[in-house]
Amino acid sequence: MDRNTLSEACRNLGLFPLPGVVLMPGAVLPLHVFEPRYRQLVEDCLSGKPLCIPQIRKDQESEIAGAPALYPYASVGVIGAHHRLDNGRFNILVQPVGRVRLLAERNSSTLYRVAEAELLEDKEVDPRELARIGERVRGLFAMMLAGEATAAEGLSRVPAERVAEVLAPHVLEEGEERQTFLAEDDPLRRARRVEELVLGLVGSRMPTVEA
Repeated sequence: MDRNTLSEACRNLGLFPLPGVVLMPGAVLPLHVFEPRYRQLVEDCLSGKPLCIPQIRKDQESEIAGAPALYPYASVGVIGAHHRLDNGRFNILVQPVGRVRLLAERNSSTLYRVAEAELLEDKEVDPRELARIGERVRGLFAMMLAGEATAAEGLSRVPAERVAEVLAPHVLEEGEERQTFLAEDDPLRRARRVEELVLGLVGSRMPTVEA
C-alpha cells in the first residue's frame, strides 16, 4: 500500500483497542479474535484495509467493555494472514505498515470504534548508521541469549537495519515509554533507545566483581 493510499485510509481507521498491547513497528502481532465487533472489523479488513491496535490507557483498563480512553500513538497495520475458525472466530497476524497519531473518533455504523488518524513519517537517516546500531544491539542481545540457540538464530536472520525495531517490543515498557518511542520520527534515536535498554539488561545480568 502506497503512502498516499494509506494516509487516505487513516481518515476512517478501524480500532482494535487492547489493554497492555500496542502494535509496534517491525513486530508482527498475532491475535485471537472472538468479540463480534472485532470479528466484524476483521471481515472488513481482509481485503487489505488497514486497522489500528492502540493500547488502552492503564487507568481505563477496568472499562474495557465500554469505550475506554486510548493512548494516542500506535501503528497502523494490515492483516497479513488469517485463519477463520468454525465458531466464527479468527486467528490473525497483523503486519505494521506505519506509525499513526489518533486525532479524533468518528461516528460510525460499525460495531467497532473508528477514528481519524495522522500518518507519521520517519526522517531520512543514513541506513549504514542504522545497520551499525543494529549489529551492536544484535551482539548485546546475543549475550543474553546464550544457550538459546533457536532465538539467537532467528535474530541473526533479521537485517541489521531492522534489529532495533524488531527488539523494541521486548525491551520497552508498556504505556508512556512505548508512546514516546512511537512518537519519535528519527529512526536512529529509536534504535539508540533500544540499544540503551538492551545494554542495561546485559549489565544487570553481569556478575558484580568487587575490587
